[in-house]
Amino acid sequence: MADHFRGQFEIKMDSKGRMVVPSPVRETLDGNAVLTNAVYMGSHCLDVYSSNSWNALEQRISKLNPLKTEVQSFQRFYLSAAQDVELDGQQRILIPPTLRNFANLEGGVVLVGMGSKFEIWSAKEWKKLQASLAKSFEKTLADIAELED
Repeated sequence: MADHFRGQFEIKMDSKGRMVVPSPVRETLDGNAVLTNAVYMGSHCLDVYSSNSWNALEQRISKLNPLKTEVQSFQRFYLSAAQDVELDGQQRILIPPTLRNFANLEGGVVLVGMGSKFEIWSAKEWKKLQASLAKSFEKTLADIAELED
């Protein structure tokens, strides 16, 4: 079965960068995850994959032409930032300092299900992004309706 993350979860991250992973997310992760940096509409967040989904992504990227600048850029930004994390006995993950700093994470964070991955956002950035997305949602919905399978 393919990994499937959905929903939004508001979580407190402690000063050491640890956060409890909600049970619906935890069940899909199966004990470990891969975190990497991401950018959406100019805002920084983290992408989180199960090991299986991450391995599938790496295999897909490995089939691309490594001499293409776009592939190299993707590898340098996205793949090179990836870090494996494991859930501890209290069902928490520790977000490494470099990734916490990149995504400006401290205190309140929001986990956002995105299907084959989930994102970790600073609560402040997520609130701003949600407001922006809500303003254009009717147009987005109309655009999506025009897409074909």
